Amino acid sequence: MVLPLPPLLSQLIAADVWPTDGKAVWGQYERPLASPERVRQFAPEEKEIHLFVPPFHPIADEVASASVVVVNEFWKRFGARDEIVAEKALILGDFGLGSDAPIILNYAVDAVEPPVFRLRWLPNQPTKWVQGARSFDEFASILGLTRGLA
Repeated sequence: MVLPLPPLLSQLIAADVWPTDGKAVWGQYERPLASPERVRQFAPEEKEIHLFVPPFHPIADEVASASVVVVNEFWKRFGARDEIVAEKALILGDFGLGSDAPIILNYAVDAVEPPVFRLRWLPNQPTKWVQGARSFDEFASILGLTRGLA
C-alpha cells in the first residue's frame, strides 16, 4: 500500500528543506533542522530530531524486511504495535541515534490529513504512541521548517 504524502512534505522535499540523501541525514547532527526549543514543543522530553529521507516506509514494511533480529525484536517488545495500524504508520524520523523513538504519520487516525505521532518512553512503563501534532503542517510549523518556503 502506498500512502500519499502530505502536500507540504512534498514541497519541503522539493525545496531541499527536508533531507533527501544520506549526507543530509548525517548533517543534522552538525546542523540541526530544528532548535532544541522547537523540538520540545513537539516532544517535551526530547532535544533533537532527525528526519529520514524519502521514500518513507510503513512500520509493517520495516518489520517485514527486518533481516536484523534486533530490529524485529525492537518492534515486538517496544513498538506498542497494539496501539497503531502498522500498515498505516509511515515513519518520518526519530530523535537521534539510540533514541528508539520513531516519528510517524498515523494514517489510521485520518487518511487525508494524518496526525504526527511519536513513540514515547517512560521510566518503568511500556512505550506508548502519543500525538505530537494534529497534522503534518502543524508538525512542520512547530519545528520551523516552513520559514524558508515562499
